[in-house]
Amino acid sequence: MSPSFGFIKRKTSDFFQDRKSNANSVQSVTDKELLEIIENEKKILEKDLSTDLEPIRNSVLHCLDNLRESAEELEEQEIKVENLQFESLINTSKKILIASIKKESFIGSSEIKNYEDAVKFKNNLELLVNRFGQVGDSHNKILNEFMRRQVNKLKNEFDNLSSLLKEVTKVLSVKESQINNCVACRDDLILLKENKDKEDRLLELMEERQTIDKNIEECNREYEDFKKSEEFLSGLSVLEKINDKKNEIDIFEKNIINRVSNLSRPITKFSYQASKETQGRLATVQNEPLEIFNDSSQYLQLFNELKKQVLERSIQIKDPDKTIHQIDEIVNSLPSLSLNLKNLNKELNRLESSVNFKNMKHLEDIKMKTEMYEKYRLENNSKTQETRKSVDELSSASELLKKKIEDKVSEITNTKYSILQ
Repeated sequence: MSPSFGFIKRKTSDFFQDRKSNANSVQSVTDKELLEIIENEKKILEKDLSTDLEPIRNSVLHCLDNLRESAEELEEQEIKVENLQFESLINTSKKILIASIKKESFIGSSEIKNYEDAVKFKNNLELLVNRFGQVGDSHNKILNEFMRRQVNKLKNEFDNLSSLLKEVTKVLSVKESQINNCVACRDDLILLKENKDKEDRLLELMEERQTIDKNIEECNREYEDFKKSEEFLSGLSVLEKINDKKNEIDIFEKNIINRVSNLSRPITKFSYQASKETQGRLATVQNEPLEIFNDSSQYLQLFNELKKQVLERSIQIKDPDKTIHQIDEIVNSLPSLSLNLKNLNKELNRLESSVNFKNMKHLEDIKMKTEMYEKYRLENNSKTQETRKSVDELSSASELLKKKIEDKVSEITNTKYSILQ
């Protein structure tokens, strides 16, 4: 028969008893401290659960040992059957029963240390009892008819296991509601902390915004002060002259390019009958006309050859006189143009060498730093709005959650706590 478990009862820890005296007072604690209290209470309940289940677990293991021994004895016994036509069927049922007991009569023998272990033990025991029941139901008629004496002992152990499963279920049902209350309370505390973390994050973002605004203000002031300084104004004047000189060079170069492009058609026709070397120079004139200033004597000769081809009508063009005039303009002005370009570049180099680029770089650094802070401010605005919206949505919910936690903890520990904000 299954053993009596009347001695099983709620074991109240000293920790729990000590708190009973505080049932009418309110203790102020942080959410972290309250979380530790709940975790400790859960451990106490799990320890009590483990203690309550330990004798049942031992009885289950004892029953399973008895089942395996009985199965081994049954396996060695020879069942005598008067009607030989049932012999095969009876032996098959016997083998199935014995094989099932040997296979299924094992359950986790490790200690039950927490709620999860207890649930696992209960589920495994329930599965084992159901499997034994299925085998018994399938072969019940044969077993009762031909092996009644042999299986009575096994049935007693099966009944004991069923009774023990009821005891496990009863003990677990009492404790699991208390443990689940602890788990739910712990989860609510974690959620409350997450809400509080968002409030703290909002304050951090607001302080960060103040720092960013201050940095931007300092950068703007530094930028404006530097722009008014003599060193900047003198440097700015030189930069304007450099820009004017670059524009002058650009206009000069565009003028040359336009002149050469006017000769594009005769140059192309000339290249059809020219040597490869001459074709290469003609291609340079068309694609990179400013290269003529790097070796003006060579390209003067090239333009004279082109003029000769036009005069001799070796190449056919629509308005040869106009083309000859355009070639003469380039040939006649090339030396002076070359000198002008050289002087322009020389003057540009002189101006650029006089610029204090360190000061200009300092100004650029201030601008880049200001832009960086403004980018940070935009990011801060976005994060602040998002966090503030979340905090506003959770504000009322947090108060309700706080009250819910305090009530639940009072129920669990029999002590009233107030969570510090």
